[in-house]
Amino acid sequence: MRIDRLVLTDFRNYERLAWAPQSRLVVLTGENGAGKTNLLEALSLLAPGRGLRGAMNAQIQRHQGHSWGVMARLARDGDDALELATGADPANSSRRVFRLDGEVVRNRAQIAPHFSTIWLTPQMDRLFSDPASGRRRFLDRLVLALDPNHARESAAHERALTQRNRLLATRPDQTAWLDGLEDSIARHAVALTASRMALVESMNRVPVTDDTSFPVARLQLVCDVERDLASQPALAVEDSLRAALKRSRGEDAQKGSTSFGAHRADLSLQDALTGREAALSSSGQQKAMLVHVMLNHAALTAGKAGRAPLILLDEPLNHLDAERRDALLRFLRDREITAFMTGTDREAFGVLGDHAEYREVSSGRFLEQ
Repeated sequence: MRIDRLVLTDFRNYERLAWAPQSRLVVLTGENGAGKTNLLEALSLLAPGRGLRGAMNAQIQRHQGHSWGVMARLARDGDDALELATGADPANSSRRVFRLDGEVVRNRAQIAPHFSTIWLTPQMDRLFSDPASGRRRFLDRLVLALDPNHARESAAHERALTQRNRLLATRPDQTAWLDGLEDSIARHAVALTASRMALVESMNRVPVTDDTSFPVARLQLVCDVERDLASQPALAVEDSLRAALKRSRGEDAQKGSTSFGAHRADLSLQDALTGREAALSSSGQQKAMLVHVMLNHAALTAGKAGRAPLILLDEPLNHLDAERRDALLRFLRDREITAFMTGTDREAFGVLGDHAEYREVSSGRFLEQ
């Protein structure tokens, strides 16, 4: 898969950009605030979810612009090109819509077989010191590339959690209603966790050293539901989770949150060779492990789904020493991977040579080459 046309309309600081990338590898350079990361964000929004910034429509909309939109034409080996688009709904500016070949997408799981993306950003340098929610979202993006139903399960789990919290706060005597919501939470929590476990197991099959030149990272899902699924049938785990939710109603009503479920999961990484936790490692070592996770995932997805995800790398060379910078760029150069990267210095990407397209960005537009 590669992107052979990209159109941005009223997106952040882009009034309009129509561009036909000439290479599967793209390097965007320019000063801070020029719009490099905005372009990566636009690409990230073509997949289900809230993109690499998690922004609302009002934040994405260009000042004094009309409804924002992003369209990409995907060229796929052996298949006809496909057009994928997303943007603010003109009838409801807070709502986002998707289209595949011009048809409105009702179920966003339809997108996953055609397009997925993963990314590394400077904000993720804090992934192991920030709350677990960021690590959970990171893991779920990896899962979604291989399991199109994961987004639907996640959305259903979140809806049931929200409704249960609201009901406990306003009508805690509605036991039958609460029973139904807790049944939904239990079913979706087990499905979500099973998908996460399958992804972790697949990625942990790589040997302790490989050809990426990065430290092999072992993933570990930290979750009560995962612990129970490792030793009990799924139906038994659902029953146990429903019972725990019922017992915790009084406490949860006071806290305004739900104590049990897949939303309590965390992710940890360890260096496969030394066993050292990412949370206890230097910034450079953490970044190196995250790069390995990304490269491992790309190879896994290519093998299982027949296509690697689009890789978005915002300032990817930060915190990497010269040897690992070159190793990352050589890996991308020598494999059939589509990647968009940003940086302030084109020379730092010299290893890519003429295998990449280089574009300088200024104030939401490309400078003439």
